[in-house]
Amino acid sequence: MTSTARATRLLTGVSPALLDLCLLLLRCTVGVILFVIGAGKVLGWFGGHGMAATVQGFAQMGIAAPLVYLSALTEFIGGLLLLIGLLTRPAAVAVTINMLVATIVMWPKGFFYGGAGYPFALLMCSIVILLAGPMAWSLDGILFPSPENRQEGPAAS
Repeated sequence: MTSTARATRLLTGVSPALLDLCLLLLRCTVGVILFVIGAGKVLGWFGGHGMAATVQGFAQMGIAAPLVYLSALTEFIGGLLLLIGLLTRPAAVAVTINMLVATIVMWPKGFFYGGAGYPFALLMCSIVILLAGPMAWSLDGILFPSPENRQEGPAAS
């Protein structure tokens, strides 16, 4: 292989093992962020104020209590599921819808500096997770291995 071919492969080649790692990193990042935020809203952990204060704060924005519970629990449970890679696609659907609503709600404040940019970034990440799936390095990948992941995934190690 020539040096040009090696350089081209390095710049444009795709490694299934690295894609598994990329999705693991993305899932864990989004999962930790959402779990911590959701745990703060639901249980008052990590400096959060708990569910009563969360419902009260969202009520000031005109959001009904059942929707606040749904949103907070989606962040809490969905974040945990993304983190461990269990029921990844259903969790990603729920998170995608939640972050779409958050982006719309925050849009009047602008995009950057306390606006819609943060939920929009999580929305885009959740869409990538939804489209790509959990990949091999997840509980889904271990419990329900696809044929292409059986030889390369963590269960084969």
